[in-house]
Amino acid sequence: MRRIDYPPDVLRRIAAEAESDPEREVCGFVVRRADGTLEVAPVRNALGDGAAGLPLPRSARNGYLADPAEHLRLERRLREEGGAVVAAYHSHVDGPATFSRTDEELALVDGSPVLPGTDYVVVGLSSGTVWEVRVFTWNGRRFEGWEASVPGRLDAARHAR
Repeated sequence: MRRIDYPPDVLRRIAAEAESDPEREVCGFVVRRADGTLEVAPVRNALGDGAAGLPLPRSARNGYLADPAEHLRLERRLREEGGAVVAAYHSHVDGPATFSRTDEELALVDGSPVLPGTDYVVVGLSSGTVWEVRVFTWNGRRFEGWEASVPGRLDAARHAR
């Protein structure tokens, strides 16, 4: 199983995105640019605003749908410039950074990852503050997770709880 150690600036950016809209699950991607650097690419959560055009039983507070048009534009840009998506991220409003049953169901089709080779970064918020970040990687049979260190952020948030 390959493991990417996400740099603190990438994780801080994802955490800041989650805290910027604490009442909705935020989502997006981490991309590796052609020069090897990692970039956070936020994508609008289209769930619950009618833009998705799908009658889904979830709202933006308890689910996410990365805007398909924005995702497609990102993939086209990466194809032109070089680079690839290495992780998809989303937050859990007032919940832990777990890979929920729904997360897993949406990440797999017929027992195989929808985005092969892509990690999932999940951010847990409590009262609008990030208190946990975990990364989940497919090991060939299931998703395994580990806590990601976000220096200067998570320690302060945990002490405040």
